[in-house]
Amino acid sequence: MKIHLNDYETETLEKAESLFFNGNGFIGLRGNLEEAYYDHFSTNRETYINGFYETKDIHYPEKMYGFTPTGETMISVIDGQTTLITIGGEQFSITAGEISDSERYLDMEKGITVRCLVWTSPQGRQTKITISRLASFHSKNLFSMKIDFERVNHDETIELTTHLNFYPVRTIDKNDPRMSHDLQKITIQAIDLANQRCRFGTNASHLEAELAWSIDNQTMSQTIEEERIVIHTKLEGTSYQKNLSYAFQQQGHAGIESSFAELVQQQTDYLTEFWQSAQVKIKSTEMLEESVNYSTFALLQSLGTNGTTSIAAKGLSGSGYEGHYFWDAEMYVFPVFLHLNPSLAKQLLMYRYSILDKARENRQLFGYQTGALYPWRTISGTESSPFFEGGSAQHHINADIAYAFIQYYRYTGDLDFIAECGFEVLLETARVFSEIGYMKNGTFHIDKITGPDEYTVLVNDNYYTNQLVAYQFEWINRLAKELKSTRSETWTPLTEKLQLQEEELQDLAKFAAAMALPFDQERGIIAQDRDFLNKGPWPYSKEETKYPLLLNYHPLTIYRYQISKQADAVLALMLFPDSFAKATIEKGITYYDEVTTHDSSLSYSTFSTVYSRLGQVEKGYEYFTKNARTDLDNSHKNTKDGIHTASMGGTFMTIVYGFCNLQVVDNQLTIDPHLPKEIEEIEFYTYFKNQKYRIYASHKEHRIEKQGEEN
Repeated sequence: MKIHLNDYETETLEKAESLFFNGNGFIGLRGNLEEAYYDHFSTNRETYINGFYETKDIHYPEKMYGFTPTGETMISVIDGQTTLITIGGEQFSITAGEISDSERYLDMEKGITVRCLVWTSPQGRQTKITISRLASFHSKNLFSMKIDFERVNHDETIELTTHLNFYPVRTIDKNDPRMSHDLQKITIQAIDLANQRCRFGTNASHLEAELAWSIDNQTMSQTIEEERIVIHTKLEGTSYQKNLSYAFQQQGHAGIESSFAELVQQQTDYLTEFWQSAQVKIKSTEMLEESVNYSTFALLQSLGTNGTTSIAAKGLSGSGYEGHYFWDAEMYVFPVFLHLNPSLAKQLLMYRYSILDKARENRQLFGYQTGALYPWRTISGTESSPFFEGGSAQHHINADIAYAFIQYYRYTGDLDFIAECGFEVLLETARVFSEIGYMKNGTFHIDKITGPDEYTVLVNDNYYTNQLVAYQFEWINRLAKELKSTRSETWTPLTEKLQLQEEELQDLAKFAAAMALPFDQERGIIAQDRDFLNKGPWPYSKEETKYPLLLNYHPLTIYRYQISKQADAVLALMLFPDSFAKATIEKGITYYDEVTTHDSSLSYSTFSTVYSRLGQVEKGYEYFTKNARTDLDNSHKNTKDGIHTASMGGTFMTIVYGFCNLQVVDNQLTIDPHLPKEIEEIEFYTYFKNQKYRIYASHKEHRIEKQGEEN
């Protein structure tokens, strides 16, 4: 399984920096060209550590009570990709001499990126150069690069100069609010050239880490400059290798002297086992396997697996959205690993549990008296969203996280985890909703929050949120009964810790049964919120409208009309298909498709899934392909800022929940496939209740076959 980007066109080079990043969930290095910075395309030459960030003061022209005072930004650590190559006194460059036989690809089975070319220098010397790179899944502190040389028509000396850059080369679009316009920097604390160590940290967040390096061949010199360490090496033989090790928190410098061959073998062994369960096989007329499996691999490279980190909106491929973790992690990425590798999915939940106390502190910013409110954008657990209307007002993140915990239990049956961590998260996040909600005329309402649609803010009775909260309330009671009857030794101390009384459980059950779920009888559709369908239509035609709206229209203009950024009510149709008549789903998705701009990369997969379940496979497939190739085709024109992890998760979800229509019914897996004509058959694996299953679907038949127990 390989992805190729062989040309040196500007768009290819820019998107390759994101698509060909080397990551392992702990470190991520963008896929920059190794030899130099070129000014003919925009570049972000950065290296990241998951969970390594700087804090900054947020400045408000008119600050009000409760506005978050500081934000967090994932910043580049020391970047050691730069490797200048000099052959017979001539410095290698793609803009000097001639490039031929060029090939650049990602090998997803070995977990390496490879760049191979023949360079004919201005003086006519020909050299074949092969550059291989990896971020180790075995020793997560390690990035390794190996360069192989073949002198074609000369015998000149080859020298290499490594730059360990303290501060990144970074291109910032000042007009894009999705990008951080601040350039936070690390501080260099100590450099030990003799032992090849450099300790660095941050000023405000008070984090510390260390870079160690190991370079084979003959080191001619090591010097310290203002913005970098420069290491000059003379090639001995035909290959050069450097290992960069990043130690942070519990991660040390294991394996720093490993050979590249050893690292590749470890990488291959890890991925061979991973792909045995994770590979999706699709027989089709298009290159769908490439899109689906690349998405899974990119997510794996970005996924925090230590229980104290999660996955950012851009993963570890770029600094877009400042490296923040959003609801995307639970609603779009978590399902991928829930099916393919539940132990990895569990680590995402452990991260949320690890920051529960900070979520309790966060709800106090809003003046709430009980429970916990998870921040909309965060790294360490504190809120980083300065725009509360479209950010921290999205309280549905509490219910999203709760939904992920519930789905984990439904698929794994891991009641011990619920007793130890899950129930506490479920109850504390529910308490915020029970506090801000209210009963009126026998109906429970939740007002003045923002749903997933960020073009409609501070609404009353957002359907998606209310439906999810009702589900959460119901499951709290269900799990309370299960824990009380089977885990009595832990249930009593848990209720004491949480000060939980039977009356509170009864209230949650009552609120769930009475939840306001707005419905428009005339149109026969669910209402996105209590007032959405009363607004006027968007005043411009689709041809006149400039997309995305958030970059072209004042927020008040957007808020006044029936226009949606992304799937909102349709998300409810996707998550709870058994709650609606087929006619309601058909009318609903048709209506909301007309008023949705799909300005968010999260949107297409949701619509595709619902359309596919309905049997409207042509429409489902159209949206699937738009979503699946978001980054590979750079369809949003911002892949250079990092991959779209939620879109990638959505690609997998459409395959599983849409085309195959996999569901849990009466505690059993079921499928009811609706495949488009472009797909002949689909095969993938999933885990359910500690059993591995093979799922197969074609136009003629479908099967669920038990394979064995989970490792």
